[in-house]
Amino acid sequence: MSNGTHHRAGPSEHTAASRRVLLTPRSPKAVEILTPRLRISAAARAAELAGQPRLASEYRAMAPAAPRVDADSAPSLTTAVRDFTDSVTLTPGLTGPDILRGLTAQGLDAPAVVTLAQICAFVSYEARVVSGLALLAGHPAAETTHIPAPPPAAPYAADTERFTLDELTWRPRVSPVDAGALTAEQQAVIDAHTTLSVTSPYYRTLLHDPAALDHRTHVYNAVMYGRGGLPRAERELATLLVSRANGCVYCASVHGRKYAQLSRDEAVAQRVLSEGGDALAADDARGRAIARFAEAQTRTPPRGSAEDVHALRAAGLDQAELTDLVHAVALFGWANRLMLVLGDAHPARQPDSDIPRNDARESCSQTPGRVSRAADA
Repeated sequence: MSNGTHHRAGPSEHTAASRRVLLTPRSPKAVEILTPRLRISAAARAAELAGQPRLASEYRAMAPAAPRVDADSAPSLTTAVRDFTDSVTLTPGLTGPDILRGLTAQGLDAPAVVTLAQICAFVSYEARVVSGLALLAGHPAAETTHIPAPPPAAPYAADTERFTLDELTWRPRVSPVDAGALTAEQQAVIDAHTTLSVTSPYYRTLLHDPAALDHRTHVYNAVMYGRGGLPRAERELATLLVSRANGCVYCASVHGRKYAQLSRDEAVAQRVLSEGGDALAADDARGRAIARFAEAQTRTPPRGSAEDVHALRAAGLDQAELTDLVHAVALFGWANRLMLVLGDAHPARQPDSDIPRNDARESCSQTPGRVSRAADA
């Protein structure tokens, strides 16, 4: 799959690498329970549910290259993985701790649970990249699939009173890795990225699969911080809207503050957080077109239209900006799902020392009147 970021280094290479390490890992230990057959089956199902049958076929074609396994997985484990995949793909905001307990009851340990969450979240990203680029090329956002599924899932109708620009903390539902007992591979990933820190419980949770975290971080940094293309404020607007639609209170808080900082308008950020894209001024053609596209593509399957793309182009977005928007929206299908499924947001009663504070790109610490030290969501 070409991810269309020819003007930007990073996403294409590391998207392909993410697919490889998640679906066909080389480590024998990694596939003891979560076998390549299960991984590829989950990815293909998630792609089908997202309206991307050709992407599902690409995943299934990886099966012959996967390491051989001695026996098929137990039917109960297969069912638990399928149910988890459906929940994370269709209704991430409603995926509670019980479904994680269903996986652990079938023998999946913390690394396997994190990896399965990464697979489902990654496919959400890749499916929306495929969908968005198809729209830009004049094709439908989604295709008919062979999997019986419920009607397209609308964005999660979260309690809007929970959304806030205040600082939040995030607590994992699975035990994170021990910061004092990192493997050489885990330490190498931390050392390779200045945006990661072992003091963050979020990153220590994702460190259960260090290769996936490594490539995801490369993709994230390229999409959100790459120079040129869509202005940073508009990338943050898109990710705020996606996070709101998915019901990710933590991500909406972080990226609401970033949008407030970059747009220099906290009042508008607060209104968008509360009301969505309709809160943008009627004469803000770019913002309203971005909001319309972001909210439509957050649905499962994505529901963007030719009219949405026309509105973006009419508002002045060029091809590079459109491609950046596609990737920013898709990326937060990935980010939101990890945050929603693997942990929970909580009010910060005091400054949280568990969150890295040394990277301005990862915080909203320059937002007037607010101090935040947040993971990248």
